[in-house]
Amino acid sequence: MSNSTKKVDYSDFVGIDVAKKTIDCWLRPEGTYNQHPNSPDGFEALDRWLGRQSCDPARTLICIESTGIYSDRLLADLVGRGWNCALVKTTATQKVAPEHHRKDDRFDARMLAEYGQRYSDRISLAEAPNRVIKQLKQLYAERQRLIKARSASQNRSQQADHTLVPSDLLTGQWHQQKQLCNEQIQQLESHIQQLIDGHEGLSSYYQLLRTIPGVGQVTGWLWLILFYGQQKLNHKQVASRFGFAPHRHVSGSSVRGRTRSSGHGQSQMRSRETMVARSVSYHHERFIRYKERKTEEDKPWPIIRNNIINKMIKIMCAIWNSGEPYQQDYRSRYDRQKKVA
Repeated sequence: MSNSTKKVDYSDFVGIDVAKKTIDCWLRPEGTYNQHPNSPDGFEALDRWLGRQSCDPARTLICIESTGIYSDRLLADLVGRGWNCALVKTTATQKVAPEHHRKDDRFDARMLAEYGQRYSDRISLAEAPNRVIKQLKQLYAERQRLIKARSASQNRSQQADHTLVPSDLLTGQWHQQKQLCNEQIQQLESHIQQLIDGHEGLSSYYQLLRTIPGVGQVTGWLWLILFYGQQKLNHKQVASRFGFAPHRHVSGSSVRGRTRSSGHGQSQMRSRETMVARSVSYHHERFIRYKERKTEEDKPWPIIRNNIINKMIKIMCAIWNSGEPYQQDYRSRYDRQKKVA
């Protein structure tokens, strides 16, 4: 998560290209370069090097290449030492570098430093990664991998019934693989829930989300992983981010396309929200009536489902922002005004 852009009169700008084993650092405006190991000892050496260059942490902007796990430890270390850091994708350097065929870590670090100097007024500073959220992401990703592995073993086992020469050895191994996956998935799910229950902030948001119809355990986990740390969620931005929001397709007088959602976005979120919509359309009176009404209007199910998803995202964001549990008989101001009219 990033803070809003800080208005600081920076005097020094550092670009850091992050690799698995090394970090390449370029300092502007001096134009000096140094390389350090991507390890705690390397981070300590980087801090000393910046000190020797007379860099003031309060007036230095460090642009770190965003590389996931390889940049997380570096970001946490530098922020903990008081440096102003921003995570930047290397594609952003295309704004400062013309098309070129050169590709090396030193050059990328130089471009990151130049990007920081030229766009410092637009860059948002990054906070140190939340360790609990990082651990939740890791556990959740491993759970998803095991689910895929279990499905693969189950498919092979089912196909074995139709083979000309079935193998008892393979059938036994596939059964063992499924059993092992089930055990490990249960262990992961138990540990994920323990982490959430043991964290006051996560537990509070999780309990709020679980009061909403159709929101199950895994959907609650995913929302915490994606949004914890954000005080306010905009339901339109969330829906657009995951490809549910309808967008117009109009340009000038000649282009007239259908208003539709993009259908693109994180697969896990799209899958979970689709399951939420399916659940409430069968078990929640409000959405059952909505589905029946739209079906009578000859609306296709994919459109009805997408509309329900947008409504559920709006509800989930409202509960997240208000800090109040879901109320079954709640009516919005718009609904009350419409009823009076």
